[in-house]
Amino acid sequence: MTAAERQNAPVNSADLTRTSNPASERKLKILILFSHVWRGGRAGGAETHALQLMKELSLRGHQITFVASSGHTGQETMPPGATAEYRLPFQSLNPFDKLTAYRRLKEIVLRHEIDIVHAHHRTGGYYAEAIFRRAGVPCVVTVHDIWLSAPFKSMHGKIFHRLIAVSGFTKRGLVEKFGVSADRVRVINNGVDPERFENASNEDAARFRENFGIGAEVVFSLVARVIKAKGHFDVVEALRLLPAGLNLKCLIVGEGNDKKKLRDLVARYGLGEKVVFCGFQANIPALMKASDVILLPSHRESFPVAVLEGMFSGKPLLVSAAGGTIEAITNDSEGIVFPVRDASALAKGIELLAGDPALRRRLGEEARRKAYRQFRLSKMIDDTEAYYREIVSASLHCDQLPSPSR
Repeated sequence: MTAAERQNAPVNSADLTRTSNPASERKLKILILFSHVWRGGRAGGAETHALQLMKELSLRGHQITFVASSGHTGQETMPPGATAEYRLPFQSLNPFDKLTAYRRLKEIVLRHEIDIVHAHHRTGGYYAEAIFRRAGVPCVVTVHDIWLSAPFKSMHGKIFHRLIAVSGFTKRGLVEKFGVSADRVRVINNGVDPERFENASNEDAARFRENFGIGAEVVFSLVARVIKAKGHFDVVEALRLLPAGLNLKCLIVGEGNDKKKLRDLVARYGLGEKVVFCGFQANIPALMKASDVILLPSHRESFPVAVLEGMFSGKPLLVSAAGGTIEAITNDSEGIVFPVRDASALAKGIELLAGDPALRRRLGEEARRKAYRQFRLSKMIDDTEAYYREIVSASLHCDQLPSPSR
């Protein structure tokens, strides 16, 4: 049986449960492949996800090798949890660089005797699948967002054999738009460590509010890259519709390509007293504790980590009905859900939550309860580790790989 046939073969559950299976008895050598330029957790949910995986898997005794795209970002240090780290030219348009990246990646896989390659993003998936076909090292690819710009979409069902989708919405997109068979995609939701938010400091939260000139106002925080697809401009349009005397502040937390345009729009509308640009913030628990409502008006989302962080912080969510967001938030249960790109509905949600502290408390309490039930980081790590072991075990002993569907 060829490597590709093994990667695509159905699971034999009896083989996977053999007590003599060494893949379930030893620690794994895992290569985390992040084909974007690494910014050390500053560039959104995918980086946060990869950081959490490396740290938590290493604490369980697994050996982590980390490979990311080369590029000067000021984040050249090895991520926590990794025992080896490399940068390769995955993003180069030069075909010779791409060949070099492939050869170097193959050398790294063989040198470190990697058991499984876990790629993040589509480009990393191409390389991981090529390594599998040539070296027989199994792989899996996490899809953090639908690949809107991917060429030849129908071909991806043949290229990728094992995928992790962070939400049911993402899985449906892979099946419907890219021709991926549903049994090749396993849904493993993003997760968050609740202890980070349980231990959030009141002093840090108070200092945060003081640093940004916040008094008794109701604070709405939007934590996301500042790009049009995250809905920042919809927020500004919504604020323009609200009564001038409404006692609130809207915090824009993060960096991004559209930050200057957003600042210009805020200035043009005379909303400088309402909108506060906070830049990148490392202490997310303090930020969440300092906030009253977590806002995410995205035009598309797979399964946003910022929403989960808000839930674990016990904050109500004001979110658009974008993609996988509504798998976490139900309207009038954990938050308020409004139609995508609907500034008028968003304005109504802001006004409602700003004026009703009892509603904020009820929604926030329910959000925390649901987060603890469904979205703990430990569950994400358990599910990912178990899937690694299934794939490695099947590859070693069964000459076939497990079905991702659960």
